[in-house]
Amino acid sequence: MPIKRMTAKKVRIYNIINGQWVKKEGMEPSYVQTTYGDQLSRVRVMGTIVSKFVAEDGNFASITVDDATDTIRAKTFKTVKPLDNAELGDIVDVIGKVREYNEEIYMIPEIVLKITDPNTELLRKAEVGAELKRMGEPAKAAPVQKPANPVQEEAEDKPSEKEDLRKKVIEKIEASAEGIGYSEIMSSISEPEEQVEAVINDLLAEGICYEPTPGKIRKI
Repeated sequence: MPIKRMTAKKVRIYNIINGQWVKKEGMEPSYVQTTYGDQLSRVRVMGTIVSKFVAEDGNFASITVDDATDTIRAKTFKTVKPLDNAELGDIVDVIGKVREYNEEIYMIPEIVLKITDPNTELLRKAEVGAELKRMGEPAKAAPVQKPANPVQEEAEDKPSEKEDLRKKVIEKIEASAEGIGYSEIMSSISEPEEQVEAVINDLLAEGICYEPTPGKIRKI
């Protein structure tokens, strides 16, 4: 009887990295046990390549993918494929098997697809969010903890001020069609950096904005 290939589950990187690795013996595949009860052995993640490494002899290569919830490395051994055409800053859809070594959970990539339409990334976030909701897991990543800062805490107590800041940040992002650097946003808005950073993190987690390249943010 032929062995049926497992379906690659579309997931957030956060749920892979923060799951529990379960090592199985024999022909039974090992997997990540998620907090919402799913078992991840073959997955599909979408995010931005924030780093890439290729060994000089071509026997090892890796990329680090960031989907705004966490990062994961995709690694190849004895070959550079299918990472040979992946470049820093590309938005990619990576399909592969989950592995663990030396307490690092990573992926062995089978297919790496370059994404050129930002709406594709938005659709994936919606798909994953709907599936997580069905499984009983919140669709958003883990909430950003409040910094122990009286200025920040005071802003939290004043929703109108926080909404005004959010509006300013969104307007600044929308003004640049190709995306705007974080440092430019910080320098152009006269508010504490930790408050501006908190708003940016919210916009990324909510899927309103994304990172076309590392260090830049753009509205979908």
